[in-house]
Amino acid sequence: MSLIGRIWMALAGVIATTMSVLAVLAILQHDALLSQLIRQRLAVTVEATARPFRSVVELGLPVSMMRNKRALLERALESDPAIRGVVLFSPAGIIVERTGIYAPARVPRDVLEVQAREASERWGIETAGELISGASIRNDAGEPIAGIFAVYPKAELATRSRAVARSIGWAALVITLLFAGLAYLAVRMRVGGVTAALGRIEQALGQLEGTPAAPSTEPPAAATGRTGRASIALAIESLSERLDAASARYRRVLLALGMAEPRGLAPLSGPRETLLVGLPERTATRRVARSLTPIVLALSLGSAVLLGAVAYLSINDSFRPELERRTQLIGAIASADIQRSVEAGVPLTALAGAAEYLEHLRADFPEISYFAVLGDRPVLEVGDRPDPQRSPSAVFPIAVAGKTIGAVVTGNDADYAARQFLDLVIDLVVVLLVIVLFCFELIVVMMSQSISGPLDRLLHLTELQAAGDFSKRLVVHGRGLIDRLGQRLSERAEQLNAAVAQRYRAGDAPPGCQGPVSKTGTSIAGQPPALLRFCSLTDVRLPLFLFAMADELPLSFFSLFARAQENPFPWLGEGLAIGLPLATYLGAALLGAPIARPLGKRLGYRQLFVCAALSTFAAKIGLYFAQGIGEVVLYSGINGLAFVLASLACQDYVLDMLPKADRSRSISLFRATLFSGVFAATALGGILADRLGQRPVFAICALLSIIAAVLLWRMVPPTRRAHRAAAATDDTPEPISFNVLAPMRSAAFAAVALGSVIPLAIIDHVFISYLLTLRMDAAGASISEIARVMMYFFLAMIVGGYAQHRLPSGLAAPGLLLVFCSVVAGTALLASSLLPAIWLTTLAAVACGAALGLAGGPQTALVMDAAEGPLRDLGTSAVLGTIRVIERGGAIAGLVLVGWLADALGYAGAVGLIGILVLAGAGLFILLRLLASHGAMSGRSA
Repeated sequence: MSLIGRIWMALAGVIATTMSVLAVLAILQHDALLSQLIRQRLAVTVEATARPFRSVVELGLPVSMMRNKRALLERALESDPAIRGVVLFSPAGIIVERTGIYAPARVPRDVLEVQAREASERWGIETAGELISGASIRNDAGEPIAGIFAVYPKAELATRSRAVARSIGWAALVITLLFAGLAYLAVRMRVGGVTAALGRIEQALGQLEGTPAAPSTEPPAAATGRTGRASIALAIESLSERLDAASARYRRVLLALGMAEPRGLAPLSGPRETLLVGLPERTATRRVARSLTPIVLALSLGSAVLLGAVAYLSINDSFRPELERRTQLIGAIASADIQRSVEAGVPLTALAGAAEYLEHLRADFPEISYFAVLGDRPVLEVGDRPDPQRSPSAVFPIAVAGKTIGAVVTGNDADYAARQFLDLVIDLVVVLLVIVLFCFELIVVMMSQSISGPLDRLLHLTELQAAGDFSKRLVVHGRGLIDRLGQRLSERAEQLNAAVAQRYRAGDAPPGCQGPVSKTGTSIAGQPPALLRFCSLTDVRLPLFLFAMADELPLSFFSLFARAQENPFPWLGEGLAIGLPLATYLGAALLGAPIARPLGKRLGYRQLFVCAALSTFAAKIGLYFAQGIGEVVLYSGINGLAFVLASLACQDYVLDMLPKADRSRSISLFRATLFSGVFAATALGGILADRLGQRPVFAICALLSIIAAVLLWRMVPPTRRAHRAAAATDDTPEPISFNVLAPMRSAAFAAVALGSVIPLAIIDHVFISYLLTLRMDAAGASISEIARVMMYFFLAMIVGGYAQHRLPSGLAAPGLLLVFCSVVAGTALLASSLLPAIWLTTLAAVACGAALGLAGGPQTALVMDAAEGPLRDLGTSAVLGTIRVIERGGAIAGLVLVGWLADALGYAGAVGLIGILVLAGAGLFILLRLLASHGAMSGRSA
């Protein structure tokens, strides 16, 4: 398939995914809002029924003493024929009185649990087949001594949901097809120049294969400007030059051998060596991906707006009958209450407390924007009079002795339905951001596998052959133009080695390049050419992105999930008990960090990642079924060990396989990809938890971990038995070392570890993962709102990671940058502590995210400098293992400290403590760096 076809299929898949996700979210939002509207309407009926019983309780009598209790329940049943039953019950679950067809032996346990948990008098629950709204009847001490609930069938909700789903589903299908066509046109316009540039080497391929090709009519590469297409076109021009040089060298070898084109020779049999070659991610790949990102955003946004319009119309039609029913109920209740007052002899113009009563109804039913009590003239008006064109009024007469003396008028808020979709709109924007991030990673992979990767591999082989090295070949699977070029050049290497082996096979001398061939400066061993396998950051980007999502989807609600579990350790404070699963997660990560690199070398990075992904799958399934804090702690530990092994396997793959000169930039991009997945997971996890519940999110995590494992197995070459060409480190497996204090003898290493790594790890694992959730939940924020603030943190971290390698050299000095990051983060946390406003907490999260993103690359660079400098005798594994242990050990210590102090100082004080620790770390970093510099100068003087 052509490059255009591959990218178009990827974009079409993204559009289809966008439409599917948005359609599902819209349907779920419809069901949630409609369920809420129905339960609110039931709540009014139940509340009206509960009032007489509360009057009896205020007199000191039990509700069972009320003689007309059944009649009161039947009156509630008559308010809506669809109500299945109304039940009066005791706190023990004993049914005191009931009416309707709903006839349980006892009150369901779920109903009792909701009543006991809910502090307010009104409560509700949605079961598999019913909607239940209830009201508690309390004594003077505030203890519930009885309750009333009404049961409503979900059949109507299911019918409307199916109708909305059909409407939105068909619209999503049509919009997907329409925008897929637009995507094809956009891809042809954007990428067509790249594919056309490939035609310039058709002539070279024709010459290699002996078939002439038509001359290219494309303009020169320089004419395309400084874009990703221009960079790739320049690489193609360079490839043409190297092909000419390689062909010239090939002809010289044939001339030296005194033979014509050696076609028809069978390749040599025997074992072949596999060489791994690390290639940096080509800038052109990211440029083309970035050039396509606006297209993705435009297509996603346009399709989302169209689908949103269809969804709004469909859902508004579905809500209209319920809103009308609610209006009728509210008007009937208001007119009945006013009519009873009038019948008791109160003049319509002297109704005391009517305004307060109607304001109370408006608060309970926000879709009603206007109440009026009319006599010969308006007696009372509450709210803003609506526009009759947009929202017609409903009139309920008040009659005495058969004579109408007035009326109650209600007016609906025409914008109520639109406001109900505000959260949905915000969620859709979040989903679009996640889709854009995912699509960027997908396009980078597509470009790398379709154009830049094959080009890099072919450029490497032509460079070798132009220099006279015909001892290596490519592994070619595709049939595109570049793949065919690679196959033909690899066949040249096979044929030359076969010819040399045949020519010099006689005698006892080992096969080699002897005689006239040596005069050409050519390396031909007369043995099967080694297989070249290429490694790049692109190999792990998409699997890492998905695996990070699998790990972090529950982040925004995990502390709340842990708090809801049964706690077998009542002697622990609540803060420490909630943090126990997170501490176990970090502790397992701490134990796994020092062994990740040795295990990766022994097992192979690919095998280690897959094993860790399977462990993550098991852990997430365990969390899905967990019923107590003990199980949550156990599976969190497995999850933490698996995540650190998988993420470090990918990082070590990048460190070991890519050129040393590209290390800092590659690690910055690696961290940006990792936290892109974390950002996407945090944003989506809160939305999914609000719509589906918390436990289903763990099942989605398990599925993502399996997908990540499959992708990485296909994209990463096996490294266990392969040899590295120009390796950054040696292939000998290093021993597993637990002497984590040995690297601390280097002041430069200690500066990074104690002054930067630990304080910033406390921000990440304590402030964001633990403290922020509890602080915002205490303020009444929903899981989605918590997830949005976390999303801002990770978004800032992503931007910081991408910005780090673009800073001017004067500002990119690792030591200076780390001090700057610590000062910014610490100051922001202190400000948030002194003025604990939500907007300031959000600002502090953004500042901390940017600081962590900027600090990632410099931290790794300084640690690796120490590992390859003053600590070279310890080995890279020991140094990297130490820094990873220190990072997680510091985070655990910070978590325990903050969890303990949160109960005493409050969340604001705990945030301030973290800020002080970060600023103190910056001072310690400066001091130790000065000591390291002084020691180095003293050593040179000696």
